[in-house]
Amino acid sequence: MAATVELLDFLAPGVAARPVDDKEQALAVAKGHRPGCLLPAEQDEAQALYAAWLLAMRMQQEVAIVVPAGVTMEKEGDLQRTFGNSAGTIDPMGFRARYDLLNDKCSRTVRVGGLMRGSKCFGGED
Repeated sequence: MAATVELLDFLAPGVAARPVDDKEQALAVAKGHRPGCLLPAEQDEAQALYAAWLLAMRMQQEVAIVVPAGVTMEKEGDLQRTFGNSAGTIDPMGFRARYDLLNDKCSRTVRVGGLMRGSKCFGGED
């Protein structure tokens, strides 16, 4: 099973107006980022969230918002800039953060024999 354009539109209404081809391309790229330890429905959600993050990043690039490297805050009028480490902060709508929460479930899940211990609590499917 794979995430659908409908699921993407539901989880990320801000990208719903994008062309279907763009959404399908983002979902295809995101397919390789499905956390394998999750239940199929959670994998679909993670895939859709990753695709939403890709599309949000693309939308941000299209409006040509150029922020100088290292600037974490900028104010117009009596120009004011705050510099710092901006690594990992490019997630305007939180899609990547929500994807990371789902993906982190895999790092907390340990396989013991045929059972999954951790986020899937004994016997969840891969």
